[in-house]
Amino acid sequence: MKTGKFVSCILKDLFAACGCVTILVAIVLTLNSTGSVGTSILWQIIMAAAAFTCFKYALVSTQGLSKHAQTLSFYICFVLGDVFVILWLWFFSSGPFREKGLLLPFVITVLVIKGMVYAMLHIDGKKEAKQLNEKLSEYQSGGNNL
Repeated sequence: MKTGKFVSCILKDLFAACGCVTILVAIVLTLNSTGSVGTSILWQIIMAAAAFTCFKYALVSTQGLSKHAQTLSFYICFVLGDVFVILWLWFFSSGPFREKGLLLPFVITVLVIKGMVYAMLHIDGKKEAKQLNEKLSEYQSGGNNL
């Protein structure tokens, strides 16, 4: 798949996600609010849709890409998804994330946990591949004896 087509698919899904989140927000605001829609809600819709689209392309939509492109897409989209979530917390959270002192430990914690998960997945993947190769060689050597 060409890069331009991949980017156009991402943009198409981003606009679709923005539309779906806008409809959900409109329904919730209609049921629970009497005020008008503020600009912060519109920006939050864009951030939520962008994070969803990035995570979708990191985890699900990689067909038509080469192995190297899938790996690159996974890491880039996952990092961008995390960036959108952290930006959403930074700009729109009314809680402790507004304080500059708590954002850095949160980002470091996310990076450490993701690094540990990736390392465990890599180790487990190597073990599983070794087991599958052993079983395959046993199966092939057993088939030759028949």
